[in-house]
Amino acid sequence: MGTVYSPRAGFGVDSGAVGRWHSGGKIMELVNQIYNGDFLLAQESHPDFPDGWKRIGGDSSTLWEWIGPPQGPRAIAIHHPGGPKAGIGQAFDVPVQAGDNQRWELQLTLAAHPVGVPCFARVNMGAGGIAVFSLSPTEEPQVFTRVFETKVGIPGLRLELGILGVGDLTIHQVQAFRLYPLRVLRLDEKGQLYIRHVESIGQIQKPVPVHMISPIPIPVEVKATITGDIRALTPARDGVRMYSSSGGPLGSTPDGSLQVQLSGHRFWESSESVTATVSPDVTGAVDVASFSVFTFAVMNRGIASAFIQVEVSPDGLVWAADAPEQEVAAGTLSMFTPTLFLRFNRLKFRALTASPLTVWFQAQS
Repeated sequence: MGTVYSPRAGFGVDSGAVGRWHSGGKIMELVNQIYNGDFLLAQESHPDFPDGWKRIGGDSSTLWEWIGPPQGPRAIAIHHPGGPKAGIGQAFDVPVQAGDNQRWELQLTLAAHPVGVPCFARVNMGAGGIAVFSLSPTEEPQVFTRVFETKVGIPGLRLELGILGVGDLTIHQVQAFRLYPLRVLRLDEKGQLYIRHVESIGQIQKPVPVHMISPIPIPVEVKATITGDIRALTPARDGVRMYSSSGGPLGSTPDGSLQVQLSGHRFWESSESVTATVSPDVTGAVDVASFSVFTFAVMNRGIASAFIQVEVSPDGLVWAADAPEQEVAAGTLSMFTPTLFLRFNRLKFRALTASPLTVWFQAQS
């Protein structure tokens, strides 16, 4: 049987699914969201490697092999005699679609030699940050399960897996499942769905009986004509009081001018400590859309120079260099700002020998 190629148009995820069970029986099924996570489909342009995946890290001595018969099962074997970390990562055109505040479960089937060689799994979430998991596979295929949560503003996920130490890593399968809260529905005494409360009410097409506890006020707009006989109003004797949306009265000066208090600039700051090595790495992404001015500052606390580069992205997944690398000498502080505007920014860093860095991000809006 020959190599199976990817359709590359309207691609889907793997068909593998995991059932979740409750005491009353099967209540839901979770579908793997990783494209070609079993490595069965080949790239059309490079038929020696699975579609939707790319090689990351390593050096000239690192070897990636796509092993197994074309009909499956297949796997990716990484021979890592030394040097920077090496692995595989999802291609930029097949990210995992994810949303805000979701819980995800990774299931990774791995084997390694020698036993306990340090390996890793990395989840890139764009502006939502990075989740990194340390793994120590055995020589027999072993399933690792890890759970993580996404944050607000995440555009999607991209996974990377690899080996840190000297040895061999075999990646048999990569799966990711979006977890949903498992809730038991409650019925009232008539067997109808029980609703605890109503968040909002739109247009009601016909009356619907709803059982509610702790009812909340429902805004009602009433239009009516009111006829009244009131005396003439004069500025010396009468006035008008205005109220804000929070219910408090608005202040005024003796001459009738409205009192307004202007708020100052808002300041935002974050920092992280990283170690620059010969293998390039990146800081967490920052969403700069709401800031009027911002700057990165890098303090090199090592004994060797570090090389820093600003990267920008429209979606937190696809990145490009904003300017050439700049050297930060040992024991010095340097500042970095992008020359081009895109919504997400981060720093890429490396060093010829391990150098600890402190990276600050400060902004005003």
